Amino acid sequence: MIEYNGILCISGDQLIKTGLNPNGIMSFPMYRKLAYTKKKLEILRQGKGEGNHALISFDSLPPKYQQMAKERFGDPEVESQKEGIMEYLEHDQKAIDFFKLHKVGYDENEKGLPEDIQRLYSNNAAVLNALKKAWDDHVVNISGRNKRPLSGKFWNRAAKAIQNLPKDWQCDLPKNPKRLRIKLQDYIKYGYEEILSGKWGNQNTRIITGEVGEWLVAQWSARVPKVVVSIEQLHALYNKEADERNREAGKMVWKKIKSSVAIRDYIYRPDIQEKWYAARYGELAYKEERTRQHKTKLATFRDSLWYSDGTKLNFYYQDKDGNTKTANVYEVMDVYSECFLGYYISRTEDFEAQFFAFKMAIQTSKCKPYEIRFDNQGGHKKLENGSFLSSITRHGINTQPYNGKSKTIESAFGRFQAGYLKEEWYFTGQNITAKKKESRTNMEFILANLKNLPTLERVKEVYLEKRMAWNNDPHPGTGIPRIEMYRTSTNGKAQEVDFLDMITMFGVTTKDPSTYRSSGITIEVKKQKYEYEVLGADGMPDNDFMRRNIGRKFYVRYDLEDMSVVSLYEKDASGMRFITLAQPYIKVQRNLQEQTGDDLRFIRQMEITNKLQRIANVKSSNELLEKYNLHPNQHGLNAPKPKGINMRKKPVDIGEIEKEVSNMDAMDQANKEADRTLRRTQKQAKKNKIDSQRDFNKKRAELLKQLVNN
Repeated sequence: MIEYNGILCISGDQLIKTGLNPNGIMSFPMYRKLAYTKKKLEILRQGKGEGNHALISFDSLPPKYQQMAKERFGDPEVESQKEGIMEYLEHDQKAIDFFKLHKVGYDENEKGLPEDIQRLYSNNAAVLNALKKAWDDHVVNISGRNKRPLSGKFWNRAAKAIQNLPKDWQCDLPKNPKRLRIKLQDYIKYGYEEILSGKWGNQNTRIITGEVGEWLVAQWSARVPKVVVSIEQLHALYNKEADERNREAGKMVWKKIKSSVAIRDYIYRPDIQEKWYAARYGELAYKEERTRQHKTKLATFRDSLWYSDGTKLNFYYQDKDGNTKTANVYEVMDVYSECFLGYYISRTEDFEAQFFAFKMAIQTSKCKPYEIRFDNQGGHKKLENGSFLSSITRHGINTQPYNGKSKTIESAFGRFQAGYLKEEWYFTGQNITAKKKESRTNMEFILANLKNLPTLERVKEVYLEKRMAWNNDPHPGTGIPRIEMYRTSTNGKAQEVDFLDMITMFGVTTKDPSTYRSSGITIEVKKQKYEYEVLGADGMPDNDFMRRNIGRKFYVRYDLEDMSVVSLYEKDASGMRFITLAQPYIKVQRNLQEQTGDDLRFIRQMEITNKLQRIANVKSSNELLEKYNLHPNQHGLNAPKPKGINMRKKPVDIGEIEKEVSNMDAMDQANKEADRTLRRTQKQAKKNKIDSQRDFNKKRAELLKQLVNN
């Protein structure tokens, strides 16, 4: 198979079966029918005699014949791609020298590229050179034809070709055809610099320290005499300033920065943003973005080899709606003793079932296993991605899929089903592939007693009884009870666990990092959101941590059974690094009727803390601007003052807050006492009035009696 005008073709001599060519894949009558009657074959060149055969587009062949051609001659796409690019591929000595001499970093940190990176980038240059030559030839070949589809085919095949190069020519160019084409265009425009990965440019940030960093922050903060409108402008301004300082000093004082990316990374670091945010966006914007925000509640009046596997719990049960159901059970078993160590019953085999089954197994054993084997179903991927399995065992190994005999637990569980679970009349039967009649259930009896099926709670109780019976019964190999075998055996390489180990092992780490904001950090577990913040030793929010880390991303480790404390981690080249602990975000009651003295005290103290933070930030920013003659006051203008803050008023001491709340409490108490006194007075007055009325009526009756007698 060859290319003709950029299109992959098969010759008529290879395609058509004749007396002279019995190895062809299509009869001549079929060829004529497809080519001339149905006009399905695209003939790109007619045959012109011996040695000059017709060329037929490979893509126009029916799938049946395409497959036959691949089986006969090999995959034309792969072979032609390799041959096509290898025709143009050659080493570029200029690229080799460029990457060998290229340096990254500055001053004492300046160093060359690693040898493997040099080789990779040199290969990239050679492949891009080859693609350019191939594209130039392709453009010539397709001259005068519909270029768009042919161009698309070229880049699709080129993208596949670079992925099938020999090992010595491996590269890391884009696999997407469109991105590969853009990469070549940029390479033609910018040269070898385009191949350099951006991460090497980040070495520039090492020089942005001390005075340089301070100067950059000041310029980015300044409103006068001119506003730096972009990072690119700041980059140009810095290099200009570096040139001037170096010229005045007659030596290298500030080294120029090649890429604006280095400045962008520095300026937008969370701890650096703290220094310029208010000056650039306004102090109120700083307040909203970087000071702690209250969250309010709406008014209300209310844990040498183990195997693990999940399978169906072979009992029917009836749910609360009267429906017939079955459940799943995930079991963890010690292979030596066949002792069941941990389990969890759930509707499906998911991450939660596996987590709690392993936790129960560790609690039972009080040590870590040397090795755990499991299948690759359910939530195991999540367990592996969260480093859970590596924390509880030295080796966590996937068992071979679709090979139940390789899993000891399946054999043991099969015997457990047949010898223990089958004792109950609501037994579902064993695996659907079981052939023995004794392994199946009596569905007629089940259907006749659907209303008598047990509840899920009862099924769980029965299953626990069966597990205990299994563990206490003799092991078929030793005659010793399985649980006794397990308890009396020792393993010198099994690591014992304590309380702290349990916390570390069974803390689940979020798959993606979450951003710490002025409103704390939020994670979602099983569709429920949890909000946390870092607190100080006094139990109050740690504002210093908050303002230094707003915008920073942390991985969160939590315990599914206790979400009251979580751990924050950062991930770098060395792995996960513990930062601090966080606790539930402190919330106060929104409505006054339910607010307590503690709520009022907390609100007042946080208001003062936020104001002091804003004042300190304004003062620090003003001092920096004044140092470089960039303060508005130094140019006849006024700097805006923080809104809602009396800068002259002495800050309120916490003791005053305590006194204020105490006075509020005393006032409330006095008001309550006054209400009680008033009610007592009103009650006594009413009683006196009644007594007076009785006396009057009594005297009146006596007087009337006297008058009658007289």
